[in-house]
Amino acid sequence: MHPLVRKAIKERFGRLNKLQLEAFGEISRGKSVLIIAPTGSGKTEAAVIPVFNEILEETLKPISALYIAPLKALNRDLLERLEWWGKRLGVKIEVRHGDTSAYRKAKQVKNPPHMLIITPETLGVILTVKSLRKHLANVKFVIIDEIAELVDNKRGAQLLLNLERLEEVASFRRIGMTATLGNEEEIREWIKADVIVRPGWKKSYRFHVLYPHPSGEDEKLARELNVSPEVAARLKTLWEIVEKHGRALIFTNTRQFAEILTHRLKAMGKPVEVHHGSLSKEARIRAEKALKEGKVKALVCTSSMELGIDIGDVDVVVQYMSPRQVNRLVQRAGRAGHRIGTTSEAYIIATNVEDYLQSLIIAKHALEGRFEAVEPVNGLDVLAHFIVGLLVEYKKLPLKKPYEIAKRAYVYRNLSWNDYEDVLGVLDEARIVGYDKENDLLYLRRGAFQYYYENLSTIPDEVAWRVFDAVRHRVVGKLDESFVTELEEGMEFVMGGRSWIVLKVDDDAKLIKVRESESLEGAIPSWEGEMIPVPFEISIDVGRLKRELAFDITRAFEMLKGVDFIKEDLERAFEEIKDWPVSTDRDIVVESTPKALIIHADFGNRTNEALGRIIHRLLSLRYGRVFSMKAHAHAIVLKTPFQMNPNEVREYLYRIPENFEAIIAESLREAPVFRWKMLNVAKRFGALRRDAKIRKVERLFGGSVIERETLNELYHDKVDLKRAGKVVSLLKEGSLRVKTVLNRKPSPMARLNITASGEFLMGGILERDEVLELFRRRLLDHEVILICTNCGWHSKTKVSRLRTINERSCPKCGSRMLAVAHPIDAQEFLSVLKKIKNGIPMESREERIYRKLLKAADLIDSYGFDAVLALASYGTGPETAARILSQYRGEALLIALMEREREFIRTRRFWVDGDKNRD
Repeated sequence: MHPLVRKAIKERFGRLNKLQLEAFGEISRGKSVLIIAPTGSGKTEAAVIPVFNEILEETLKPISALYIAPLKALNRDLLERLEWWGKRLGVKIEVRHGDTSAYRKAKQVKNPPHMLIITPETLGVILTVKSLRKHLANVKFVIIDEIAELVDNKRGAQLLLNLERLEEVASFRRIGMTATLGNEEEIREWIKADVIVRPGWKKSYRFHVLYPHPSGEDEKLARELNVSPEVAARLKTLWEIVEKHGRALIFTNTRQFAEILTHRLKAMGKPVEVHHGSLSKEARIRAEKALKEGKVKALVCTSSMELGIDIGDVDVVVQYMSPRQVNRLVQRAGRAGHRIGTTSEAYIIATNVEDYLQSLIIAKHALEGRFEAVEPVNGLDVLAHFIVGLLVEYKKLPLKKPYEIAKRAYVYRNLSWNDYEDVLGVLDEARIVGYDKENDLLYLRRGAFQYYYENLSTIPDEVAWRVFDAVRHRVVGKLDESFVTELEEGMEFVMGGRSWIVLKVDDDAKLIKVRESESLEGAIPSWEGEMIPVPFEISIDVGRLKRELAFDITRAFEMLKGVDFIKEDLERAFEEIKDWPVSTDRDIVVESTPKALIIHADFGNRTNEALGRIIHRLLSLRYGRVFSMKAHAHAIVLKTPFQMNPNEVREYLYRIPENFEAIIAESLREAPVFRWKMLNVAKRFGALRRDAKIRKVERLFGGSVIERETLNELYHDKVDLKRAGKVVSLLKEGSLRVKTVLNRKPSPMARLNITASGEFLMGGILERDEVLELFRRRLLDHEVILICTNCGWHSKTKVSRLRTINERSCPKCGSRMLAVAHPIDAQEFLSVLKKIKNGIPMESREERIYRKLLKAADLIDSYGFDAVLALASYGTGPETAARILSQYRGEALLIALMEREREFIRTRRFWVDGDKNRD
């Protein structure tokens, strides 16, 4: 070992640990290595110290090593960490990515560093930079950090192909790093490592799974925060954990929920900040610094904090809601006790019975080391970009050369010549690549350079659409383009903790006009696309746990041995479901309710997506397109226009054909997500420009290699064909039973799945009574102008304060001709009344305004508070109110007013351009 390296090691941590010693030995012997170890094991130093040592001992020329990290934030943190070593060893280290200045890039060409830290996408750039290519020939090491973040997506496929491009000019060893995962040997092959290096010790975890139940003192907090007592109990429990342990990371599964939770905690006066990938770099650094310096006690974060960003010591990790995967839980839990020999302390706070049982199983799997396999992926669109990249480097190449290079990469080892030719066909048609048959050469065409540099990233360029509240005339947020493809006028979605109805989708302005809706039934959550899919193995074991609970609760306790949970919590969870039919690892339950059919099935998101699409397709062929389908981890929900016979669906499940893949493919082609995926696949192929705006993209590429690639991407991301086939086989052989139940109201487990809803929004499906109560509350809270139509006296008030309107008179003139009006209507009426008193004739429009409020006053005089409710509801003016009031009273009146609102939204979406909402 070089003396400078030995000295730096002594200063940094005294001596190398066993993992670092083993990695040093293997790398120094000239081997490519995959380092698999938990967070806090010293993986980074295990990878870089032998590299630094060889740079010094062999006096390697720059650029000697590339360090590839999947996140820019990780690059920033790595640079600080690695610069410490660089300064002590005299090794120059630089970072380069899309945000690096032109000045800095030019400097790197003139005076290249020994180690260059880059993102996977940056490798595709520097391979084509002529002035850097001579330095890339010196590369002896490529270090790839956080491999698990790359294996199962097209970024990883692109990286492997670009490493093969680098192999054409340099001979280097590969060093990969990852946390523990379920298919280690396959990942070793993926990176082309000779050996796997693991630590000689096992990481220790302590998992506490909590299912807080509200007590009397939670009622007060619930009122203060305007949340349910159950939510208040969870928030109180969460902060008690932080207070008990000290510095904390609070993980959530989505960015939007991280924002909501932070808002709730700040409303409680707690010192917290939020940290996620949608925030600016400056905001993330501020949050990290605040935690490091003790200005806040916790960061509420998403997967942005799973990776090795340095935030100092963390005492505890709290996972709010199920982590949904073992790998996620272990990666997140490892941020606490971030040192060898310490036990990582992690809590999971569950929000409902399904969430709780799932969290218990995930914690158990984590303790047993049962990690999920990370499935490698390729992509023919990525192959297209690779071919063009090679031609940008070499200008002309023999026809077979790109094919031969590509097949060296693990995920393209089975690439067929037909697929290769299909890809070349798209590139030829797009006038990006040409083929000289006489000389058997591929060559670049005019559009090649623009295509290559526009598609360096496989991550779609998401255009943010503004969401415009047409009632309050303000922008309330933004939605990603991938989500907008699922929206149509009249649909509802959840954003910012509220439900919104789409009034108009303006493609040109990238604007969605909306109004708020209190009815959350059927609303699509805008966070759903981000949700981590629950694996098949976890869901099956949740089913087994439910079966054990029903059969013998002591066996259920035994099944969860090692997990820290409160016995009474599990007993209470079982009490919530024991009187209802529930799915298990051996039972599917088809539950039919008046408005939805729920297939309770413990097979995970992707398998249920496959089964749900088959059933949805078969039902649609019989009844038409009157159903909507949503797959969850433990249920498939079909919204139905009438109550289905559950036995019919039971028979469909038993008779799923063996060629069900064709049924799923047809179903996917009709889904909005297919359009979005195909648009991006077509752009990556070069068949469409990056800025193309085409809504009917499927018409252009149906039956082509672009459609085939779109389906393959969806199969990998959304639909598990293999495990769906396993379920179909179990059904046919009788190992899985299908039970049926006909209910007037949904069972507890059905309520959890039937309405897509987020925490802090609602606790399940809104029954009719609950919907009416929400609607009534909104009307009571609505602000109106109470106005005397005789003298013009007026006052702003809430509808709830006008219950005794029959007993009231004008405090100024004593008249009983009181009306309620929208502020704009009131202002216009006062102007007209002033004209009348001054003897000025009215115009026809002014006469309509005047008569409108007189009519409103007449209605209140005749119908009292019912008229106030009617006039306060959206879209109901005096004429419509008179018709409704003449027919309905009590609850029937509320239903009629609510239906009027819905009808108004459906038929008059463009009221926002004028005064059309008040007749």
